[in-house]
Amino acid sequence: MFDLGSLNLEQRQAVVTHRGPVLILAGAGTGKTRTLTCRVAQMVQQGIAPGSILAVTFTNKAAREMQERVRQMLPGENRKRSRDRSEEKADRPTVCTFHSLCVRILRQHIEKLGWKRNFVIYDTADQLGAVKKILSKISAGGEKTDPGAVLALLSKFKNSGPDAKIFGDENIRALAEHVKSRYETALHAANAVDFDDLILLTMRLFQQHPDALALCRDRWRFVMVDEYQDTNSSQFAVVHALTQESRNLCVVGDDDQSIYGWRGAEIANILDLEKHFPEIRIVRLEQNYRSTNTILKAANAVIQNNTRRRGKTLWSAKGDGEQIVLHTFSSDEEEARTVVENIEYDRNVHRIGWAAQAVLFRTNLQARPLETELRKARVRYRLIGGQSFFDRREIRDFLAYLKTFVNPHDDIALLRIANTPARGLSDVTLERLLAFSSERNASVFSVMRHTDVLDTFRSNTREAITTFVRFVEEVRAPLELPAAFSLVEWANEWLKRIGYLDELRRTEKDPEVAENRIRNLRELLATLDGDPIQRKTATPPNSTGRNPILPNAAVLPLPLVSRPVAYEGSPMERMNDFLEDLTLDQEREEEKENESDVVTLITMHAAKGLEFPRVHIVGVEDGLLPHSRSKLEGTVDEERRLFYVAITRAQETLRISHCESRRKYGQLMPCYPSAFLRELPADCVQHANAADAIPVEAKRGPDFFALMRAATE
Repeated sequence: MFDLGSLNLEQRQAVVTHRGPVLILAGAGTGKTRTLTCRVAQMVQQGIAPGSILAVTFTNKAAREMQERVRQMLPGENRKRSRDRSEEKADRPTVCTFHSLCVRILRQHIEKLGWKRNFVIYDTADQLGAVKKILSKISAGGEKTDPGAVLALLSKFKNSGPDAKIFGDENIRALAEHVKSRYETALHAANAVDFDDLILLTMRLFQQHPDALALCRDRWRFVMVDEYQDTNSSQFAVVHALTQESRNLCVVGDDDQSIYGWRGAEIANILDLEKHFPEIRIVRLEQNYRSTNTILKAANAVIQNNTRRRGKTLWSAKGDGEQIVLHTFSSDEEEARTVVENIEYDRNVHRIGWAAQAVLFRTNLQARPLETELRKARVRYRLIGGQSFFDRREIRDFLAYLKTFVNPHDDIALLRIANTPARGLSDVTLERLLAFSSERNASVFSVMRHTDVLDTFRSNTREAITTFVRFVEEVRAPLELPAAFSLVEWANEWLKRIGYLDELRRTEKDPEVAENRIRNLRELLATLDGDPIQRKTATPPNSTGRNPILPNAAVLPLPLVSRPVAYEGSPMERMNDFLEDLTLDQEREEEKENESDVVTLITMHAAKGLEFPRVHIVGVEDGLLPHSRSKLEGTVDEERRLFYVAITRAQETLRISHCESRRKYGQLMPCYPSAFLRELPADCVQHANAADAIPVEAKRGPDFFALMRAATE
């Protein structure tokens, strides 16, 4: 059982209003999940058949959590067990995702559309296999087409409707249109559907077979949808069809947190609900149980600059709390360093654990300097909403190349890059070389140079092996020389020589993802030289047109305008130091993953629904937030909603920062503060220089120093 008295007035209104359409406008941190589960439990207690209740969520995790909460609120229902399992299942509320709901419906009625009930659901690998098979029959001889790019466009065709503008490579788009009917025929022939089909076929079923729709309406007389602001047009159509007669629709959402327009979410679904349900009752949940009033006042002020929204004002009974601290940094390196220093200060002086701290950013690229500084300070962290910078494929490839050049007998590194990019060393060839190395108790690189081993291979494979050996020896030779040179320029040369950047562009179906990978690589590459101890006058390449670092490589234009400098240590020593620092950090990765007390690095998109006592929002700069694309695409309002979501993740303290310059490709590029910062109320914000000047009270001095001493013991 649950006590209605434990809910605030607005929550109670939402819980006890069962019939007719209801919109629960649930602001950030206002207890929407509790309200929704209490509503399900209260409906059952009031005599509504559990089996007639449908609650739709966006993730399986959310569905499981809601089911468990309802069981706890209805202990009698939890103990009740029927001998007939199907009867027991039918006597419980249906709590599931949109896709799970559509699977349930199609399992009963898909025969009306020409499929058998035992249809299979194709995953991405199955879909790619089907596309590849079609392409192999229609592509010209020798022509290579990325099946992933074709599949991505097929999905857009399905979900965007006939009038939508589909962008992308013209040739790929034309090919996808040509493949579309064959792909659908192939799936139908295999009695298969893909993920997109689940919702689209359910819509077709409802449109073409009113009897199936009537059965679904009879079963689910009361429908609830969580995170309604994230629904797309197809999901809205399914919900609207189910509830058009009963009118018993309850949707829970917050238009101010609609941040997924880029993946199809339609904010109009929540803003224009009265067009479909004129009699709808709106309940606003505005009491926030998460944040201080200072944080909420800032969030309210920012989001009010979006004109097309449903008004609401968040407030809290937790008091005003501390002011928001606004930092201005000269560079992203200084920003990352200071964030880590503040985290460690909180830990050592205030005994605030790492788990209480979260760093939020707009793009995954911003994580690199943060990860670097956290590793230096030996602070445990986890990266959510993106892959760790040091775990990315392109970074691991690059480091494997460096390890091979330092020590060609490192079999693990060598085998990773031997055929990356492809150079005629197949998996079978590498397996044979590894077998030879085991037999002779020698490294793979050693056996690659044994003539008797080479004689066991065909001439073209033999040539590929000797070419690879020669490449490794030529590239690593300068590292053995005592003369210092730029490792950045050296790495740029051999990357160009093997065509690695072109390979990234070719193998990634999304050009933007490919450019991000290249950017990641260049960010790491730019750190190879470390901090030079002295700059000297530039010396141009020699007049023969040959490269002074790699004699067999052409002189190439570099992405960095680099000048010869004096470096401490030989090239090989510097390379060993670079790899050693990274390796020592990476040895702690497994231990870090098992720790619960870790700092959270997270994108603003991934942070939605989460909360942290202490939040640092970094990189609030024009071009990052709002993102440069948003001005072209007319989505600045969504970027402001994203900032609102970031602000409202903070429970106790909030620090926001921007930089005057940010490192790109090794160079500091100027940055400008986001216009969103001007929307923060002046009385809510304290600039960092003023905050840092606050002295420790005299009576707290002994305690302060005692804490500092204890932290170092």
